[in-house]
Amino acid sequence: MKQKKIGNANRTKNQIRSSKSKGSSMEYDCHESLLAKYPDIYLTKQKGFQMMYDIQTDNGKAVFECKKMKGISWNQAVKFLEKLESLTPKGYAAYLLFQSNRQPCLCMCRQPDGYIQVVRFEVEFSVPFIKHTPIKRKVKGDDKK
Repeated sequence: MKQKKIGNANRTKNQIRSSKSKGSSMEYDCHESLLAKYPDIYLTKQKGFQMMYDIQTDNGKAVFECKKMKGISWNQAVKFLEKLESLTPKGYAAYLLFQSNRQPCLCMCRQPDGYIQVVRFEVEFSVPFIKHTPIKRKVKGDDKK
């Protein structure tokens, strides 16, 4: 009997690279959008350390995990949130920010009474979800003196 391949075993290098760049772009979009509410917010990878969450604000006492997937089920989202909550520093709120293809960004968090709430990004943070402005690459032949 043939064993079922798990994870990235069935995916090509280009598919893996594409999904990583999609996720990275989502992190930058969330960071750019949340800057209006939390001026001290930062990407953990830019601080030189990899936490199990993508974005953190120390003044706002919150951590954020960003996921951009073709489709995400309720069970997947809850597992991501529970893992994030287990790694969140004491006293910090945990937010899962996720987006499926061509859908608005949603925010999942646990309420003080223990219930899980899913709302649109704009409703939770009172700021619009915007795309980040990428750094423009230098075009060949554009360095005229």
